[in-house]
Parts: sequence; structure tokens; C-alpha cells
Amino acid sequence: MKLYLLSRALYPLSLMLMMSMISGCTHASNQPQVSVQPVADKVILKVAQSLMSPKRTLELQRLIEQFEKEHPTIGIQLLFPPYETADDTILSMLDKREEVDIVEVRDITAHDYASRDFLVNLDNYVEEWNDFTLLSDNARLMARDIGNITYYIPYGLYQVQLYYRKDLFDAKALQVPETWAGLFFVGKQLTRPEIGQYGYAFRGGRGAASTLTSIIQDYNGSNVSVAESMFNVDGTTIFKGEHAREALELYRKIYVETSHPSSIDWGFNEQVEAFVSGKAGMLIQDSDVIPLIKDKLKDSQWATAPLPAGPEGVSHYIVGAAGWGIAKQSEHPEEAWTFISYLSTLDNNRSFADAAGVISIYNKPLSEEKFSIGPYAPYTLMANDPLHFQGVKRPSHYAGYSEYLNMGTVLGRKYLQESLSTDGLLDQFDAFWMEQRKQLSD
Repeated sequence: MKLYLLSRALYPLSLMLMMSMISGCTHASNQPQVSVQPVADKVILKVAQSLMSPKRTLELQRLIEQFEKEHPTIGIQLLFPPYETADDTILSMLDKREEVDIVEVRDITAHDYASRDFLVNLDNYVEEWNDFTLLSDNARLMARDIGNITYYIPYGLYQVQLYYRKDLFDAKALQVPETWAGLFFVGKQLTRPEIGQYGYAFRGGRGAASTLTSIIQDYNGSNVSVAESMFNVDGTTIFKGEHAREALELYRKIYVETSHPSSIDWGFNEQVEAFVSGKAGMLIQDSDVIPLIKDKLKDSQWATAPLPAGPEGVSHYIVGAAGWGIAKQSEHPEEAWTFISYLSTLDNNRSFADAAGVISIYNKPLSEEKFSIGPYAPYTLMANDPLHFQGVKRPSHYAGYSEYLNMGTVLGRKYLQESLSTDGLLDQFDAFWMEQRKQLSD
């Protein structure tokens, strides 16, 4: 089954985009700085990154060296903001019109950047770029998700799945959980605080809104609107009612009873470290963790599985994207496009996507070995079972979406520490999204 068929299954009737609430994403700090020596008549492009990992960096540097040999009048300087604040750093650079030419744009930042007129409209470039028609449906839809204008070219697609420590599961003869309730039960069996072992690699720091939202959506089951995923089909928010209460209370139990206490502050790096070190038996993350896990664990020690579902057997997911856009203040947009289109050729993109552990933007058979067996196989299983795994659109078209992500961390922390009640948190989220809908319709 080709990736474009997956797209059609996910994004037909109501633009179903799947997500890594993330999701989440890759991410190693302390990256090496790339030094570029200016020479006469040579344009130096500054490229600000958001998501980084060692293998990805090495592959990107290889592509840069290759590019500079073929384009001797253009040099590339990579910038490495700290991972946890990279998006904020890029936003500040764009806002202050600092010297930067290409910025990494994510589906969760694209609307914010574009609405502030920080990015160059790439439609004129795309019209003359033959490769654009070869991209998968999802890649093209993500690129043009903002007012049907191309503001960035994705380099990869992101989607979360469940990772589990097979060695720990086998030692206790545990079954891989298929539901959130099952994840909690199995997590309890794996949790042994006296030896520093816990069931689940919880994320309570930045990005916490991803799991919090997913579990509430799953408990609302098939009632969730695929086009407006913060709302049910009857117009109420997903935070209203008994289903939301049950989900949120289980969310707190997963933290309190199966997760390391310090995970209330964890981000991506801490999650992955806990998983590969054996301090956590389960992890929900994007596919870009696969290269990192492979470097640390033997194949017999870990495996992957589809996402856990709610009581109705329904699980919701989003496909996220990240890519390259041209900063409005760049004095060298033509050269910047030359580099972006170079990175985005089929061969270069696939090698970069493999290094980063993400899904390529080009059509490829999901039935090929990479997606039919091994750690990527759950993506095919979920794609082929739309009754139980439903794609929903990320609500990034709302002006307050970034504010909600922050609320998920700040208010979520208060809730986990029991300084905010279940109803108190749900009431605030419910009121927030009803106001967001009102503002959008005004």
C-alpha cells in the first residue's frame, strides 16, 4: 500500500492529519557547531534548526558538503539552538529580524510564523519545481495547510506509536497493552521504585499536552470530530462529560503509580533515556526515536506496537510534519530555495529521512520491508484499520493553539500535583476551546 493511499485514508473527508502530540520530536542538545569561513563572492546561508539528533546531524552535514561542492558560491552555516527552547529561539529570530535565511518549520509552528508574515510564500518556486508533484498527498497537504499557500517544504512526516521493552515484558510474561487501561495495568506490574524501574516514560514537561489530549480523545471514542479534534460531533468539547473525567483521572494514575516522580519535568530526551536505560518499560513517541533506540539496545530488547485505545477500542492519531522555510528577512531567498530544493530531491530526502527516523515525503510502498516488519510495522497496521485507528486534524488553525500547548504543561502539572481538581482542569479547557471556536466564527 503506497503512502499516498495512507494519505487518502487519513485526509479525505475532513483533512485528517495525524499527529505526534508531541508530540514530540528529536532532539539532542550539545550539537557540534558548523564553522563556515567566509570567502569573497560567496553567499553564506544561516539555517536555524529545531529538531536534532546525532545521526540526523551527520547526514545533514554530509548533504551540506555535497551541496557546497556542487554550488561553490553558496555556503551553509547550521545553527543549533537548545532543543527545549529551539522553537522559541527561532520565533525570536524571526520577530527581531535577526540574520537568518532558512528556518525549520513544524506543523505546530507554521501557522504562528505565517500569520505574523515571517515566512516567504514559496508558491512561485514550487510552480517551477517538478518534484513537488511527486510528493505524497500528506506531504503536499501539510506544505499547503495554511490558506492553501506553500510556506515550507516538509522533509518528513511524524506519527507516534507505542515502544516497549520486550526483555522486561518477557521476564514477567506480560502482554502488550491494547488500551490505556491495559497500559496502566502493565505499567503497575513493571514498576519497582526500589530498583529505579517504572512502567511508563511519562512526559510532564514541554509537550505534555500531547498525551493528555490523546487519552481524552480516545475516551470520547468515535464521537470526536476528525476535522475539529478538540470537539465532538455534537459541538461540545472533548473536555465535557464523564468520558473526559475518566480519561483525565487515568492520566494522573499513570503518572502517580507507573512513572518516575521526576517525569513531571521530562521532555523528549529524558523520556528516551529512561526507556533505553531500562528505567521505563514503555514509551509513546514518534518514529524519529528508532535510530536512537537502535544505537542503544539490541533488537531482542525492544519492540513496537499500535497506540493504546479507549474503552470503545478507538485510538486517535495525527500525522505531524517538519521542514524548511525561508525567513522573510533573508537577503538571499533564491540561494535559500536552491538549498531547500536540493535537500528535497527524492534521493536526498530519503537518505535524510532514514537518518532522522521519519517517514519520507515521497510516495513509497508501505508494504516494503521497512514498513511491513520491524519497528515501523505498527504504522501499516494502524493505517489498515481505520475503524479502530482514526486520524484527526491538529487544531493549529486556532489562534490560541500554542497557548493550549502551554496550558497542557502548566495546568497539567498542577493537576498531577493535586493542586488543581479534575473538574477544575476540564472546566478551564472546555471554556478555553469554546472561546476559541467563538473567536474563529466571529
